[in-house]
Amino acid sequence: MGNLYFLTFFNGFLIASLFYLRTESNYENELFLAIQHNITKQISPKDNEDSVVIKVMHTCHTLLSNRSSVFENDESLDGFKVDYMHPATIDLMTAKGACGSYSMVLARLLQNYNYPVRIGQMKSGGVFAAHNIIETQINGRWIVLDPTFNLYFLTPDNKLATFNDVKNNWSFYSKQVPANYDMKYKYDDVRYMNWEKIPFIFPAAKKIFSFFWGKERVDNFCLRVHFLRMYDFYFYFVLFIYIPVLLFTLKRIIKTKLFPTYDTPVTLRNIVKYIKLRASNESLNRSVNS
Repeated sequence: MGNLYFLTFFNGFLIASLFYLRTESNYENELFLAIQHNITKQISPKDNEDSVVIKVMHTCHTLLSNRSSVFENDESLDGFKVDYMHPATIDLMTAKGACGSYSMVLARLLQNYNYPVRIGQMKSGGVFAAHNIIETQINGRWIVLDPTFNLYFLTPDNKLATFNDVKNNWSFYSKQVPANYDMKYKYDDVRYMNWEKIPFIFPAAKKIFSFFWGKERVDNFCLRVHFLRMYDFYFYFVLFIYIPVLLFTLKRIIKTKLFPTYDTPVTLRNIVKYIKLRASNESLNRSVNS
């Protein structure tokens, strides 16, 4: 890090990364905006919020179901972007993540319409994350949507049902599922974050957050919805690295190229002083040469 040639290269690499991430982010945003505009054309003034979220889900399911048959068993589709960055465009273009892709795309679209969303990991056969669903908040109620099967549930009074509605009366709601539905997903339970993923650290963090926020709020917290725009996340992460690197590089350049000795303190006064001194020396040299 003390080598100016390496620092120059590193600054260039970070700047190129920022440019790439911003370009990809803009492209991804434009794709989802184009889908949103198409959905908006289908919405009439008579549609209520229930109708809007159902139309959003229908579009999501139509888009991804046409792609999943092509890409779901394709093991050749991998690489750094797919395996490590995994932006929403990968889910949108390939549906390779099955129910995970459907939920990510629907969550992103609903966010575009300013609906609060959370991604639920359904429990089946005693195991969580067997299937992903989406919950979105309408009029204070978190209604459940399953974009993989293009499924929503209606209560007896013709309102969109919540997860608990379905869980507590599966015998009633199971009659509303489509013919291709996997009946092992019986809405036994759901979680929104795996607090056991990193032993000791995550459980300890959950206890701390529960103390300050309350257990119910922590149980309903979904981290994944804050990472739906991965290019933006990586952009700000790289920017966080780049700023101190840039400042360190400028300090090295000033100490090496401007100051007479490396031990000269880097202060604004010294910078102005030696810039003026260098300018006067260059002016004097030009006068002598002429």
